[in-house]
Amino acid sequence: MQWIDLLRLPLAALAQQKMRTCLTTLGVVFGAFVLAASLSINEGVQQTIERESSKGNIARKVTVSPRWRGNDNKTKDDVKVAGRMSPDRRERIRKILAERSRQGGSGQEHIALTRDRLDTLSRIPHVAQMVPIVGGAVVATLGNRPEEASVSSGAGEDPGFCKRIVAGRAFDSEDERSILLSEMFAHRIGLVDDVDLDQVIGKPLRVEIRRQVNGPSFNVSLVDRAKAGGGKDEDSALRQLAWQIPGALDRLSLTDEEIAALRKAIRQESTQSDPALVVDDFRVIGVFRELTDDEKKEAWSQFPAHTDLVLPRQTAVDLALRDPVWREDGIVQTVLFVDDMRNVKEVVDKVEALGLGTRSIVEMIERERLTYLLIFGGMTCVAGIALLVSALGIANTMLMSVLERRREIGIMKAVGATNWHLQAFFVIEGALIGLTGGSLGLLLAWSVSFPGDAWVHSMVHKDMKIYLSGSIFAFPNWIAATVLLFTVGATILAALYPARRAAMVDPVSALRHD
Repeated sequence: MQWIDLLRLPLAALAQQKMRTCLTTLGVVFGAFVLAASLSINEGVQQTIERESSKGNIARKVTVSPRWRGNDNKTKDDVKVAGRMSPDRRERIRKILAERSRQGGSGQEHIALTRDRLDTLSRIPHVAQMVPIVGGAVVATLGNRPEEASVSSGAGEDPGFCKRIVAGRAFDSEDERSILLSEMFAHRIGLVDDVDLDQVIGKPLRVEIRRQVNGPSFNVSLVDRAKAGGGKDEDSALRQLAWQIPGALDRLSLTDEEIAALRKAIRQESTQSDPALVVDDFRVIGVFRELTDDEKKEAWSQFPAHTDLVLPRQTAVDLALRDPVWREDGIVQTVLFVDDMRNVKEVVDKVEALGLGTRSIVEMIERERLTYLLIFGGMTCVAGIALLVSALGIANTMLMSVLERRREIGIMKAVGATNWHLQAFFVIEGALIGLTGGSLGLLLAWSVSFPGDAWVHSMVHKDMKIYLSGSIFAFPNWIAATVLLFTVGATILAALYPARRAAMVDPVSALRHD
């Protein structure tokens, strides 16, 4: 028997039973389809998670914050556990008591983001950039009008932020002595016209860090004042009056002695209310708008969305750390950008070793990947079971074929076919079913991916207002090879027993078979 016969005869046998062959192959097609679809979606979702998280460098971002931690200097002998008990119970109680003793104020150590720790963080291997985040309440004075304001540090050169500039320009460097105003803050201090925004560019703005951010107080005693209820507008006006009184004393009808006495009283009150006062002047170079709803969903900000003032990063840090309290307590947080997403975990471990708190999207990505891996792993198991069921059907079909073709098998053995030839004949027949079914299943999965991908993209955009880039289906070469090898392997295993039964047929009895 020639090699070509080993391929021609199985094809002829499959063609003789067209309906049976189609039904048997159809079971393999659906099993291969489920297997290919589950592997493709799993791979595509993993790639989509990595692709979407890498937008805007967010996957390389590690947020570092101060942390309180217990003082671990206590040893086992520091905590005594009285009573007769087992060693295991004594150790459990001792650990709990030791932990509680460390949770008091005196036993807690504050790991602050001081200048020294910021320098240490910037020198960690794989840290490409450090973005300190400074935020707090200040008193901002434009002209002769003081106003409470929130100030934050930010990278004005960021492309996303530059689009928000409505007047002037963004920062040119991280340490320039300039400041940006929000258009809402500008409106609050009386810059209501568009032309006012252009005219404020270049003007000096004084920033004061006070311990009492609500400013000076002003007590008013009037008859039936309690019935009037001035509300928020009156409170703001009185605060402005209290702030502006020191500069207006010379214009009041007061004697020199009275003016001197008032200045002394105001100075003493200011000293009592503001034990540490940092004052600095900056030049206004631009006005920026708030984030739109779409920008809030698609972009991350280096400063709060509703801040009033923005200083360059290094300028804001230098200003904050001039204040004794800020210098001791450190800044709010800092953001580290790692050179590669694969190095984020290493950087997180080094930062946490310093006692600081960390937050990284990589941790969430890993959890999401594990979740989807478990889901699609279950789908793959279902697909494998479906293929095994199909394999049982193939085994049953081939056993029926052996019984129906006993006379044909006997003739083949009579003319010289060996047991090996007969086994190869049925194994190749099963492999052909597996190869055809696996190929059609792959083709079906690939065809379904187009409408499925369009449906997922539309649902994500409808529910989350996010435009996904790329497909959630992926068909790398290893998926095609895995599906084909699995289906062909399953069908070959299913054909082994019928092939062995065919090889054991006695040619004499087979020729007598009617």
